Amino acid sequence: KQRMEHKSRIEGNSSSLNDTRLERLQLIGFRWAKRKGQASWNEKFNELVAYEAKFGDCHVPTKYKDNTALGRWVSTQRAEYRKYQEGRRTSMNADKIRRLEGIGFAWFMAM
Repeated sequence: KQRMEHKSRIEGNSSSLNDTRLERLQLIGFRWAKRKGQASWNEKFNELVAYEAKFGDCHVPTKYKDNTALGRWVSTQRAEYRKYQEGRRTSMNADKIRRLEGIGFAWFMAM
């Protein structure tokens, strides 16, 4: 929400992000741009490793209350894997597959 409001403000559109809130967010080091690429993937992978150590599996619910971003990320990995299997353009690659399988990641969940 804050990133969206910041973008609107920069573009000169209506925004609920006022000067005071902008300054407060900058003071705490808020990152306006989301991290992308391998560094971000590694961060989520490490969160999944921690989840597996705690729960004994990698079956993170899509709407996992303690870390909703991890739940979405796990779901995204499965979707990217399907694209990879179909030969479609994807961010999934053999190294990511190897790493995920190395911690017992299940590509398909039983319903």
